[in-house]
Amino acid sequence: MFAKNHRVCKNVTSTDIASKSSKQSETFLNFKEQLCFILEALERLNTNRKENCSRIEQEETQIRNQIAKIKENIIQRLDSLEESLIYQLTELKNKDVTGIKRQEKDIGDLVASTNAQKEVLEFIRDHGSEKQAFISIYSSKPILDVIENKVKELTESFVDTSLWFVESVSIENLTDLGSIEWKYTPSSVSIDTYKQRQSQAPVVLKRQVTSITHLFDIDLKGEKLEGATGITISDNNTLIFCDVITKKLYFCDENDTYLSSICCPYDPWDISAIPQTTTAVVSCAYNSYILFVDINGRKISKQIQLKQKGTDGVSATKDEIFVGAKGKIHVLDLCGNLKRTINAQKVEHCPGFISVCSNGNICYSFNHDIYCITSNGNTVFTYTPPNLRQSRDIQIDDVDNIYVLGRDSQNIHKLTSSGTLEDILLKENLCKPLAFCYNKKRFKIYIANNDGKTISVFKTS
Repeated sequence: MFAKNHRVCKNVTSTDIASKSSKQSETFLNFKEQLCFILEALERLNTNRKENCSRIEQEETQIRNQIAKIKENIIQRLDSLEESLIYQLTELKNKDVTGIKRQEKDIGDLVASTNAQKEVLEFIRDHGSEKQAFISIYSSKPILDVIENKVKELTESFVDTSLWFVESVSIENLTDLGSIEWKYTPSSVSIDTYKQRQSQAPVVLKRQVTSITHLFDIDLKGEKLEGATGITISDNNTLIFCDVITKKLYFCDENDTYLSSICCPYDPWDISAIPQTTTAVVSCAYNSYILFVDINGRKISKQIQLKQKGTDGVSATKDEIFVGAKGKIHVLDLCGNLKRTINAQKVEHCPGFISVCSNGNICYSFNHDIYCITSNGNTVFTYTPPNLRQSRDIQIDDVDNIYVLGRDSQNIHKLTSSGTLEDILLKENLCKPLAFCYNKKRFKIYIANNDGKTISVFKTS
């Protein structure tokens, strides 16, 4: 009847017909999936906020401990300054009192000499003759003159001394012990719409880097870098970098907050976290050792000596460790046992930095060039551009694009897996960079900047 009276509605289907089997329809299932998707997204957001809140609580505790440590250090310093002042006070007082005591002795000697002359004079006055008095006066006169001159000299040497305290630090000038600052970094949580998820469901998205922007430099809380030559990040985003000059390893948490450092027995050149483990491996520039690092414990767990002099580049996959040697690349198992050796094409010395592609190809840098070989040592390509000078660290993304850091050219070259230049990503905010790495989701990049004296954080897109 409705369709009969309204011509525009003649093609309208009634809800009774349209709703038939709705519970089994794709629309109903999609609606249900969308609800689940929204709830899951909200749960992830809620978890992220809780983790952020928990992290802030931990950071508050850490900062309170740092403030307490500063207070303790200030008290210790004040105690040391107090001890120094007390020592200075005692020294000055003793020196002055010693001089006064010496003057008191001189006065006592003069009093004794004067009293002796007085006693002689009084004896002659009471018992001697006029002649004896005459002789005594004239014989004693020079003695009295000498005593009087000494009294005069002693009087002229007198200085009234006193001590007083000159305050060099005013309490009013001590305004603070430091400051508390906020640091904002992009959240690791990203949510697509349900429609985007539907359209992308069959495809596994892999992140590539197209641009890089400087965010900040990591505060090392007073620690000093001299030459950070290697940097890596673990599966849980613990950042680790090594300094070949200070012979230390440094650790930062996932929020780029500096944690601590440890000393190395040798000169650490490069470092690589072993995927799916809590271990990293370190190469040593001038020694034949590699070091294994317990990332969670922040300590060196063991060291292994290789049959070579010096190790440079090191890279680890979930199955093997690749270590640069003179004209070679040694392949080790995860325990450090030698499995095989690959000839490094066209390189007489140690490859400076190494990275392994997902297909097993091995990329390494030497001087100004980048080499790529197969796992058998066959050449894939050699990259020798004029605008890449002093090639350093190498990173590879999810689709085997290759990123190369140029120290003297102060840029990052992005290559395809076949070795063709695709882009030069970063030309600014770099000063003699030595090493770099990405976080696990590749939205941040860490660069050992300023000749390895600064760790700079950049965001990627």
